[in-house]
Amino acid sequence: MGNVEPLVDAATVANHLGQAKSSIYRLAQAGLIPSYAAGPRLRGRRFDLVEVRDALRKLAQRSAGNGTD
Repeated sequence: MGNVEPLVDAATVANHLGQAKSSIYRLAQAGLIPSYAAGPRLRGRRFDLVEVRDALRKLAQRSAGNGTD
């Protein structure tokens, strides 16, 4: 099997990115970063750090491209 990164909680993502935990939840709610339902009632959210970084990088590139028109 390949190298599989574990899913992490919003606090871990926030810590790695230097953002508030609420910002991570807001980005996920808006569909700007990927997240996965977790927990007994699937109410919690978990994140793949690699996927989150890729999504934010793509978002930044799109934003930078819009400002040069």
